[in-house]
Amino acid sequence: MAKKAKPKYVNCRYPKCRELHESTEILKSEAIKHGKGYYHEDCLHTMLKVTEIRDLFYKEVNPLMTGKQIGELVSIVNHLIFKKDIKPDFILFALQYYIKYKPGSLNYPGGIAYIVQNKDVIAAWKKEQERLAKEEIRKQQKETVVEDDEFRLDLPENQLDNNTNKKSKFSRVLGV
Repeated sequence: MAKKAKPKYVNCRYPKCRELHESTEILKSEAIKHGKGYYHEDCLHTMLKVTEIRDLFYKEVNPLMTGKQIGELVSIVNHLIFKKDIKPDFILFALQYYIKYKPGSLNYPGGIAYIVQNKDVIAAWKKEQERLAKEEIRKQQKETVVEDDEFRLDLPENQLDNNTNKKSKFSRVLGV
């Protein structure tokens, strides 16, 4: 009799994993390998977004930030995500919005907490989400049309239209 192989578990390497999951253990078959470690899908997504926010802030807003200020920025972003339940995608969107439409108005890491509350940013986020939802619906409809391509209505040609089009406009008005 062949022995059943025990499912192999690995630990998620994201330091904030406990904020999202009961345990850091995950089945190796369900884990996502990134670099040298394994991660839960949502842990990896969150970690990559926080890194992207940090790098974008450093590059576009204040390239003279010290290590301590970068640490503060990451701490503020993590607080917004895990304590205030703000999605990392929204924080990144808000930062990109401020860089593009309000250059120079964001100067320090603490400002991240204020830009996620801005009415213009929230309205733009809702508009973007609606656009993405419509785009997804269109994409699904196109896939459905491709699948149902065999379905066609075979309607006969309307011979009345062909005969009336051959007559002059004056004859059509008179009904002759």
